[in-house]
Parts: sequence; structure tokens; C-alpha cells
Amino acid sequence: MDGMTRAESGASASGRDATLDLLKGAGCLLMIMAHSALKLQNYDEFTFYGGLAPVMFFGPAAVTASFQVGRHKPRGVLVTYLFLLLIGFSFNRITDVGFLGELEMDMLQIIAVGAALIFLLELYVRPRLWVYLLFGVLFFAGKFLVQDLLRGISISGVTNLIAPPGVFPIFPWLFLFFFGLFAYRVRNVFNLVIAVGCAAAAFLLRELGVTLLIRNKWDMTIGYFLVCAILWFGSVFVLRAVPWFRNARVLGWLSYLGRNSLLFLYVHFPLILYFKEVRNLRTVPVIREYPFLFWLIILALTALIMLLLLRLARWERLASVFDHLAVWILITIAVFAGGLLIQDDDLVYVLEVSLGTTAALFFPRLVGILKEKRRAPAARPAPQAETGAVRGVGSAGG
Repeated sequence: MDGMTRAESGASASGRDATLDLLKGAGCLLMIMAHSALKLQNYDEFTFYGGLAPVMFFGPAAVTASFQVGRHKPRGVLVTYLFLLLIGFSFNRITDVGFLGELEMDMLQIIAVGAALIFLLELYVRPRLWVYLLFGVLFFAGKFLVQDLLRGISISGVTNLIAPPGVFPIFPWLFLFFFGLFAYRVRNVFNLVIAVGCAAAAFLLRELGVTLLIRNKWDMTIGYFLVCAILWFGSVFVLRAVPWFRNARVLGWLSYLGRNSLLFLYVHFPLILYFKEVRNLRTVPVIREYPFLFWLIILALTALIMLLLLRLARWERLASVFDHLAVWILITIAVFAGGLLIQDDDLVYVLEVSLGTTAALFFPRLVGILKEKRRAPAARPAPQAETGAVRGVGSAGG
């Protein structure tokens, strides 16, 4: 791991890294804050903090993608990401009625693209570790160049995928995937150095009179870029430096959210919309007095519904239906057919929530279908001159 031990990373004997689950779990909490967008008292500030949730998802997605190299055949991995990208448009509909009018990458699309890119780089290029840090900076800086080149040009279904004002365009949001893998592999002290360095850079720029605009997320200013870097590198440093955070008894509930973050995405957002727009829970006196109770209600209900759904997914007769690739192709078709053929917005909304939640619940089944494990190469017989000892046992290639 380029200087990181298994104990330091929090990896279990099964290969799953508790650190990544905790980061994604923290991202789930931030998403509740962001999507609630409570305009009560001074809670607008928390909407900004919650908007940093993608930082906690994109980095771990890159690390997980790198794990696939050598374990699974490339075709299966890439097709899995393709399904995530396409089925992920069901979430786009939850947030945007006209989700097929102008194709944009929301969270699941950029995760699919970023993870696939990391996988291909690791498989075919294997760049040096510090190259990933450079790529991250270049993809952020490239946003300004691409915006300048596209000034006055609007290509439907293309422009917003590449640069702002798209939701999560390639430039600059892929920078978090490169930073993600770099932070995971580098010696932890460098994560601290980079986090402190970015904070110092922000302070210095402000003192020099540079307008940082740290709240400008969607156009990704240099100020917001520095805030993302501080949060990411700082979070990884703390989680790796303090063993307490990897104690399952202490933060097991947060790891639970992280392990099931895809399902969390599809459950929490409709709940927020329901209690804000239909029930208007914000008008309840106790909520107006203590707005954070709204977050706790959403978190509790989301966790409860997730628990019930995950129990349902254990019913083998139901789950086995999703062991067939044809079922997943039909789900993917339905995601787009619903938006194109059904005129009732409310009906399309219910359909997309149902399709997305179902896909999130049984996505491990799809992974099992597509990601065929590589067979370990047969051991070559030892040369006659050897006395039975086989060279290279325990090496990286063994």
C-alpha cells in the first residue's frame, strides 16, 4: 500500500477496509444536512457543510476500484460500472423532473465514470503514486481551460457532462478520485502536510486579497477546491492516525451506513422530500425551535427502512430473481422508458424511486453475476537445478 500497513488502513482479514466505510458513513450524515436544506434559524450554514458529502464518497470509490484490479476480469468490472451509470439516472429523476431533457452526471454517474477511469489506469498504466496527485490538480485546473474553450458553445447532452454548469461534470469533479487513491496509499504524514498546506494556502490567498468564494460549489472555485482537499486529506489522516475510530463497537452504526450507502441514497432523499413538502414538518414548533431534530428523524427512519429492506433481501426466493442479467437489463430499460413514455410526473417519480431502491438493495447480486473472479495462474514447476524450493514465494507476483 505504498507505506501504509494493513493495521493502519483498518483493513480486516476479509479485505474490507473499515476506514472507507466510515468515510462513506460520514458522507451519509452530510447528505442529510445538505438535502434537508433547512432554512431555520442559522441552519443555512449546515447546508454548506453538508454539500461537502461528495468528498466522502468519490475518494473511497476510487480506492475500491483499484481493489478490483487482478481480482476480477476487466469486462465484468466495467459493465458493472456501466449498469451503475445507467440505473443511476433513476436518482437523477428524484432530484430533477426533467432529468432526460438535458443529460447530466449526478452522483452515481460521476462515481461510475471516475471509478472506471481509476480501474483502467491501475490495470494498464499503473502510474507512480504522485502522478495521481498531479492528475487531481490538473483536472481541477482544467475546468477553467475547458470553460474558456466552451464559452458560447452549448451541445445538448455533452457540454454539461464536461464542465459546469453541469451537476458533477468531469472537469473538475474527477480530481477527488485521484486525490482519493493518493491519500489512501501515501504515508499518512503526507496527508497531514497536504491538509495543512491547503489551509495555509487559503489563508495566504485571502490575506493577499484573493476572493476565494468557498461557497461556490457548482462552479468549483479555488476556495471550494481547497476546502474539499482539506476535508479529504484531513479526514483520512485522522481516521488512520487514531485507532479509536476503527473500533467497531464505537462507530459500527456509521460503518453500517457506509456499507449500505447506495441504499441510503435512495431511501433518505424521498423521506426528506415527503416530510418537507408533504408533511411540512418544519412548521412543527419543536422543529422550528430545534431544527436538528429534523435530521435525527430522517436518520432514524432511513436506518429503520434500510434495516427492513435488507432483511427482505435475505428472502432467497425473492433475491434469486436478481441473479439473472435479463432482469437488470429490464430495470435499466424501465428507468429510461418511464421518463420518456409516462406523462404523469408523480407516477414517474414513484417508479424511479422504486426502481432505484430495488437496484440498490440487490446490486450485490448484479456484482456477483458480472464480476467473475480471475483464476490464480498455475504454479510453474521448479527448475531441475532447484532442490524443491520454489523461488518467489510470498512475492508480489506470487
